[in-house]
Amino acid sequence: MCGCGFFNAKVWLGCLGSGIELIEQCELDKAESELVKAFVAGKLFFREHEVTVDAIGVLADTTSVLYLCLKRTGDPKLAIEVVNSTAHTLSRVMHSVGLRQEAMQACNHLLMLDDVPAEVPTTAQLAMCRYIENRSVIAH
Repeated sequence: MCGCGFFNAKVWLGCLGSGIELIEQCELDKAESELVKAFVAGKLFFREHEVTVDAIGVLADTTSVLYLCLKRTGDPKLAIEVVNSTAHTLSRVMHSVGLRQEAMQACNHLLMLDDVPAEVPTTAQLAMCRYIENRSVIAH
C-alpha cells in the first residue's frame, strides 16, 4: 500500500507541476486540464492515505492554482466550488490535533482568495475566525 501512496503523490505533484508550467506558457485550457487532474489526485490522496503537513500545504497550493486558472478561463462558479471542496476537506483535518495548525493556515490561505469567503462552509469560517483571534490557543 505504501507504493500506491507514493504513486498517487507522484501523479498529484506531476500534474500540478505540468499545470503551473502551462499557465506560465499562457496555455490556460491545457493548464486547466492538468490542474483538475492534480486536484482530483490530491483529494483522492487525502481520502486514501494518511494526511501529512506537507500534503495539506500542497492541497492548498493545488486549490489556489486551479482557482486562479478557472477564474482566468471564465469559470468563477467552478473556481469557488473547488475552494469550497478543499475547505470541507480541511475542516475535517482540523479535528486532528497534530495537523490542526497547518489545516488552519491552509484554510486561511484559501479565505484570502477573491470572492471566496462567502462561499466557504460556515464551520470552516467559524474555525478560522476563532483561529485568527487566538492562534496560540486554537492551534494546539
